[in-house]
Amino acid sequence: MNLDYLKVFVAIAKQGSILAASKALDTPKSTVARHLDQLENQLSHQLVMRNTRHLRLTAEGQRLYHLSASIIGDLEEVEHEMKDQHGSLSGRITVAIPSEFGVKWLDESIATFVADHPDIAIDCITSMAPLDPVRRDVDVSICYHRGKLSDSGMVVRPLVSMRSAVVAAPSVIAEHGLPASVQELSQLPCISTLTALQANPWHFLDAEDRTIALDVPTRYRVDSSLMLIAGARAGIGFAIIPYEFCKDSIEAGELIELALDLKPAPLEIVAIHPNRQSISTRTRAFVDIVEQQLRARQDL
Repeated sequence: MNLDYLKVFVAIAKQGSILAASKALDTPKSTVARHLDQLENQLSHQLVMRNTRHLRLTAEGQRLYHLSASIIGDLEEVEHEMKDQHGSLSGRITVAIPSEFGVKWLDESIATFVADHPDIAIDCITSMAPLDPVRRDVDVSICYHRGKLSDSGMVVRPLVSMRSAVVAAPSVIAEHGLPASVQELSQLPCISTLTALQANPWHFLDAEDRTIALDVPTRYRVDSSLMLIAGARAGIGFAIIPYEFCKDSIEAGELIELALDLKPAPLEIVAIHPNRQSISTRTRAFVDIVEQQLRARQDL
C-alpha cells in the first residue's frame, strides 16, 4: 500500500472534503483526487462516496480510517521529531488560549515563534471558555485556573501565578458596607464567570494555604475579564479579579481592594496537554516561549 496515498485518504476523512484536504496538505486538488482513486484501485474497494456537494466514507473507508489514522499520525510525528532533533522545528500545533489575555500578552510572541520557524504551522483557538484538549484535538491549552485542579489523565504544566484581589466600586461599599470576612460575601451581590474558572464558587486560601470554596450570589456572569472589571466599576457587585488586570482601576479610585480574613486564591496560568504522548518537541518549544513571555511581564 502506498503510504502517500494513505496519507491523502486520512486527510480527506479528517477534513471532510477533497478541497479541504488539498488545503491542509498544500497539494493540488486534482492530485488529492487522483491519489484517492489510485488507493481505491490498489485496494479494489471504494473508500469514499462523493458527489459535487457531499462526501462520506463507505464501510470499507471507515474501517481503513479507523485502522490507519493513528499510524499516519505516528509516522508524521516521527518525521517531525527527527527534524526537530536537528534544530528545525516543523509540523502543525493546535493551541487554545484565553482571548483577551492572549491578544494582550501573547500576540507578538506567538507571531514571532511562527515567523522564526518557517516549517511550523499553528492553529490558535481563542476563547475564555474552558476547552477539553482531548475532545477538541488541541495539542496544548493555555488556561486560567483558580483553586484545586481536578484529577484527570491530562498533563498540567504551571506557568505563572498572579495575585488576585476582591474589589468593589465605592458605590457598592457605600450601600453594603466594607466586609471584613469572606463569609460576609456569601450574602452580598457578587460578579462571577459563566464557564471559565469553574464559574462559581470563588476560591480562597486559609492560613495553611488550603483551598476554601465559597458560593456567592450573582446575577452577572461573564467569561471576559474586561466585562468583569466593567461590571465591578459599574457597581453591580463585588468581584474577584487578578490584581494585574484591575490595578489601574484601583489606583484611579474606581475600585477598592478589600482586606479580608482569607486571601483570594491566586489566578494560575497553566498549560494543559491531553497526555504525555502529545508533548512533542515543537509543542514544548511553544509553551517555553509562552512561559518566558508571561514571566517577563511579571518582572516589569
